[in-house]
Amino acid sequence: MKKYRELVELKGILREKKISYEILAKHLEMSISALCNKINGKSLFDILEVSKIVEFVGIIRDEIPKYFF
Repeated sequence: MKKYRELVELKGILREKKISYEILAKHLEMSISALCNKINGKSLFDILEVSKIVEFVGIIRDEIPKYFF
């Protein structure tokens, strides 16, 4: 499986801000396994999910591409 630099960065900011997959999954209203599939590059985040993550984690607009694109 290919490692996506952006997703590695996303995992890093979640660790830095002490946001667990369980907490983020609840915020996104999805299962932990669905979140894990997305954060590990097995499936894709949709734009609404990206928007919710950006707001919840506190990612500034200019840094969005660092984590998602």
